[in-house]
Amino acid sequence: MSLLLLLAAGLVLNAAASVLALWRGSVDPGGAIVGVAAGTVIFAAGGPFFWLILMAFFVSSTALGWVRPAEKEALKAIHQKGNRRDLFQVLANGGMGTLMALLFGITRDPAWALGFAVSFASSNADTWASELGVLSRSNPVSLPGLRPVPRGISGGVSPAGCAASFGGAAFIALIFAAENLSLRILTGGFVRVGAFVAAAGFLGSLLDSLLGGTLQAQYVTANGGAKRGHPAFFLTERAVSDEGTPNRLARGMAFVNNDVVNFASCAAVTIAAVLLSRLVSA
Repeated sequence: MSLLLLLAAGLVLNAAASVLALWRGSVDPGGAIVGVAAGTVIFAAGGPFFWLILMAFFVSSTALGWVRPAEKEALKAIHQKGNRRDLFQVLANGGMGTLMALLFGITRDPAWALGFAVSFASSNADTWASELGVLSRSNPVSLPGLRPVPRGISGGVSPAGCAASFGGAAFIALIFAAENLSLRILTGGFVRVGAFVAAAGFLGSLLDSLLGGTLQAQYVTANGGAKRGHPAFFLTERAVSDEGTPNRLARGMAFVNNDVVNFASCAAVTIAAVLLSRLVSA
């Protein structure tokens, strides 16, 4: 299939997926536009097999966002953003994968294909952990200091969240490893490739939690807690309360939000995986 046909097919498929996502309220218009662009690049550079991994991430993470929504309602006062992904969230979770796919399409170097799989395994692991970990009956602990923290706070980990994280990474890893059996982009066999991608994706999610508990900006607010079931003062990712009152920075850096943490952790584990693959094959 020629590049022009791949671009056309990718554009049609991703436009249809974005329209559906807009209708379902999964993305906002900015996120939909960026999603079409990223998905088209991935389809044109890596073909339908790469695009299926993108769809596996998007569909599974979107579906989990609607699991037990009533229990997640109280956490909206903590999180900076809701279930509708904007352009920054799309870039944070899919930007590295898009770059890896583009580099693979240009060079056909297997290392970039591995980086593509690891990037989405990391993003999927973090998303599954976020969506399912908050439903744990026990409070998580902060990864830096292992101190108990409220559910929903960035940097918190729990057994349920870790299990969900590994499941999210393994889900992408299994798809990629199965595809690799027919594509034969990477050597090493189904188990070796799948295990590497799953482990790297899981480590990316743990790195996300570490950065979220140390560098990500978290604020103390005295507004709006009671009406959402929180104490009068509580930690939040929001710099400004619903009432428009600035919140006080409690820890982290003001310019480091959840999108920055997501992108940084995904980029770090993806680059590490590419470098490691080059060292092994050298």
